[in-house]
Order: sequence, then structure tokens, then C-alpha cells
Amino acid sequence: MILTWLLHAVFSTVIAFLLANIFGALTLWISIVSLLLGTLIGWRCAKSLIGNHADWKFRAFGVTDSGMIEIVLAIFVGYAALRHFMWLLFPMEHHLATLSLNNFGDLPLHINFTRALANGITFPPRNPIFASELLHYPYGVDLYSALLEQIGIRLQAHLLAVGLLGTAASIVFLRSYAGWVGIGAFFLSGGLSGWEVIGGARLRDFSQNVDWKNLFLSVFITQRGVLFALPIGLLLIIATRRHFSGEAVLRRGQMIALGIIWGFLPLFHLHAFVAVSLLMAASCFEVGGWRAVVSFLGCWMSRVAYLPAALLVLFSTRFLKSSSVLRLRWGWMAKSGELLHFLTFNFGAWLFMPIFIAAALYLSKDRFAAAERKKLWIEFAIYLLLFLVFFNLMLAPWEWDNIKLLIWPYLGFARLLYILFDKREGSWLGSFERPLLAFAFFYSGFATVVWTLLSPTGHAVPLYATGELAKVEGALSGVSKNAVFASAQSHLHPLTYFGGIRVAGYEGHLWSHGIDHTDVVAKLDRIMHGDPESVALCRELGVTHIFWGPDEKSQYGDGDLPWMHVLQNVSRVPEYAIYAIKY
Repeated sequence: MILTWLLHAVFSTVIAFLLANIFGALTLWISIVSLLLGTLIGWRCAKSLIGNHADWKFRAFGVTDSGMIEIVLAIFVGYAALRHFMWLLFPMEHHLATLSLNNFGDLPLHINFTRALANGITFPPRNPIFASELLHYPYGVDLYSALLEQIGIRLQAHLLAVGLLGTAASIVFLRSYAGWVGIGAFFLSGGLSGWEVIGGARLRDFSQNVDWKNLFLSVFITQRGVLFALPIGLLLIIATRRHFSGEAVLRRGQMIALGIIWGFLPLFHLHAFVAVSLLMAASCFEVGGWRAVVSFLGCWMSRVAYLPAALLVLFSTRFLKSSSVLRLRWGWMAKSGELLHFLTFNFGAWLFMPIFIAAALYLSKDRFAAAERKKLWIEFAIYLLLFLVFFNLMLAPWEWDNIKLLIWPYLGFARLLYILFDKREGSWLGSFERPLLAFAFFYSGFATVVWTLLSPTGHAVPLYATGELAKVEGALSGVSKNAVFASAQSHLHPLTYFGGIRVAGYEGHLWSHGIDHTDVVAKLDRIMHGDPESVALCRELGVTHIFWGPDEKSQYGDGDLPWMHVLQNVSRVPEYAIYAIKY
């Protein structure tokens, strides 16, 4: 049962997070205990919740007209996910490569985090890409992967398993939330660019030309926290709506379990927590007005969630110091004077989705009771308002990251489209119209995803040279897992593969994570160029070792630096020197 796995993964991660912080590190016994307890609690909670929500399982898929579209979409998405996660990290021509260019920057970062946690670094963990501060990035999915790594599951295997299970959970909850429209809206999103195939263009990654990229390729596969955040968020929104509408009332134990999941959602994905919390409250307002909102804020689910959510949000935002990234940026990624072209090219047929919904609501007086129609209007207004807010108010240094917020009202529009055009008896869509609508909305995204399923030899991206990894593994033999390295700032530095902690990692990641790194990087530069005060600067920054390999020689020169004569080289591999700093 997919719900059992999802709840097992969440509770296992939460338990490991608490135990590691109590005992000071993630150890093998903590991983085993966390996985066992998480499985038991997840199974019991899933068994309880499934009685209220029978559609939270794959066998609920039917063979009606809509059901066939759901099944076809689920099969295609499942195959695409198998292809991408099986080839997420694979050997190719003396390299470890990845299938999609979108993984080029993010995958090494998540491998770095996962293996640093699995190595047993001290908790609360310092940031592997910026050792002078703690890890504020939501690392829940990497912590869960670290549990699997610690019990002996190899890297490629748990990357594949978590990816496929996260995909299955997302399909189930998207279907429960917005039917076949929801599944297609997320996994086959795309603007106008994919339609070039109709005009004779060759298949390629059409999403590279747009900012509203295919969500499956640009967010789901690469931003690994979304593997948990998407199904968790949908679970919380659906359960909250059904409870306060009286459709599926939750018992106290169920509310406490969901409260724990909601409260620890910031550990997995901060953007999702913000959007999901707003949508949970909004769904209460829609079904019961302000009285329902007040009831929601005082229910057991909220009471349980407040403390962990508040602490995790404060910690993730560096106790609100990162709030400075909040700013207005009108039109999201659109250039000045090109908003209409931006919207049309990026969203294509989806741009008309709010218009379709508004028109259907206006013309549906005979199909809905007045009270139900009013609720749908309120729901439509909520999604429209949230989309406009997230389209103009940036919550991250990099404007594109707001796509992680825009996903949620966008899926809300897909839900309304499904309710209005397909879900009810007497639907406006028949056996002929449904496939046409699916074709209009999904073709562009389908063309983009299909291209990525072709032979990987044509577009796979090399990441790590296997020969270099073997040498670096030998060089690191005997070096503490808590060692802090001064090294080149490449995002593909071999230290990332082994979970190494660097005083400063790739500058693009530091900037996008909102880390003020200017002073540290300047001092690192002085060290690596052989400043006479290099050893003193290392001690000031907490550096325990200086890594000197091909990346460093390429970036800083292959000179004879002063500290090479006063520090001990603890590496036994000639091409890779590791100089230890004595304290």
C-alpha cells in the first residue's frame, strides 16, 4: 500500500531527526530503530486513514472513460519515472552520468547531503557546502536516504527506490485531488514550445526555452524534496477539506498523526509548507467560513503541528534573517514589456484554464446547488489570488524558485477543471471530448518528456569520472568524516560524492540558498593562492584539511605554495594531496 510507504518514510525521518539530535549523530542503531518504528507507525496510521479515504490506493483506478485516461497517464508517467530514476546515476564511458541536464547541479548537492548525514557527522549537522554554519536547507528526503544508506543499500538503489515510490504516491494523491487532469497537469505540463513538433521540428527538451518548465523534469526529479512534499501536501489538503466539510471526519488519533506530518513538513520542503498551510486554511474557509477557520486553528491537528513547524521554520530561515529575500518582482520571470508573450509562450493552453473555469461556473447554474456553486467560486478566487501573489512576491533569491509555490494554485485550477468538466454526472465532456481536452493540455509536456526517454547516449550528462572517484576514495582513507576541507568550489568536486564537508562549496548553491558567503570565499581564495597567513585563516574558518587535486590546480595554478612545506600530506595517492591543519 503506497500510503503505508509514504507515512513510513515520513515517520522514520522524523524519528531519526529527533534521535540524531538527542544523541549527537546519525548512527546505525538509530537508522534501524527509526526505520522499524516508522514502518510500524506508518502502517497503523495508513490502515486507519484508508478507511476514510478508499481512493488512496492504486486499485481504486477504474475502467470508466475518465478511469481509462487515468490508467493511461499513470502507466506513461510510471514508465517515464522508471526510466529517469533508473538512469538518475549510472555508469557510462568511465563516468557516472545522469539522464537529464536538469540533474547536473542538484544531484551532486543531494548526494553530498545524503552521504554527509550517513557518514555520521555531528548533529545538528553543519552545512556540507558552507561549514561555518549549520545546515538550514530542508534535508528531510536526504536524511531518509541516509537511513537507507546506513543499513547497506547502495546509492543508486535507494535513489531509484525513493524516486519510484514518491512517483507512485504522487500519482495516487493527484488522482484523488484532481483526477486525470491533476496527473497530467503536473507530469505533462508545458507551454507552446512542444507544439513545434506538429510543424515538423525534431524532438528535443522543449522546456529549456521556457521558465514554466515541465514540472516532472525540472522540479520532481531534480528537487528531491518534492518527492515527499507533493504527496504529503496533497494528503493534508484533502484530509483537511473532507474533515471540515463533514465528508470524512477524522478521529483524534488521526488528527494527531496528520498534525505531526504537517508540523514536520518544513523539514522536507519549506515552500510546500507555506503553500499547503495557506491552502488548508483556505479550504476550511471555503467549506465553513471563518468559523471553520477558527475551528481548524484550534483542532488537534493544528495544536500538534504548531511547535515543530514554528521551530523548523525559524531554523530554516535563520531565525527570520533570511526574510530579506522576500521582495516584489512583478511578472515573475517575465521581462519588462513582454508579459503577454511570456504568459502565452510559457503556459500555452493552460493560460486559458482560469477562463474556462470562470465561464463554466457562470454557465453552470442548473448543474450545481447555489451553496455548492458559491463554494466553487470561493475556491476559484483563492487559487487565483494565490497564483497572483506567488507570481509577483518572490520568496527566494532566485526568482525561478517561486515555481515551487506556483505549483499549488496551478494544481488547484486543475482540480476545479476536473470537477466542472468531468467529475459529475451529466458532465460536459463525453468519450470524445475528454481525449481532445487531454491532448490540448498535455501534448506539449508529453513531447518534452518523450524526448528524454530516447537512448541516453544522445543526451546523458557525465558527472563524476569513476577513475578519479577511486583515487579520491583512497586519498580520503583515514581522514575523519567530520573533516572540513578547503578546496575548489566546483559543484562536481569529488568530495561531494563522498559527503565531504567544505568550507565553501559551489557559489551558485550558496547564493540560491541565501547564504552570505562573500567574506568566507575571499578568505578561501587567499588560502588556495598561498597567502602567508593561510594556516591562520584555516584555523579562523575551522578548516581541518586542504584538498589539492586537479580541480584545485586548474583553478589556482600548479605552483609550490608555502603551506605545502609546513603541513603534513596525509594522502597516499600522488595526484591528490590532503594537507592536515594541526590545532
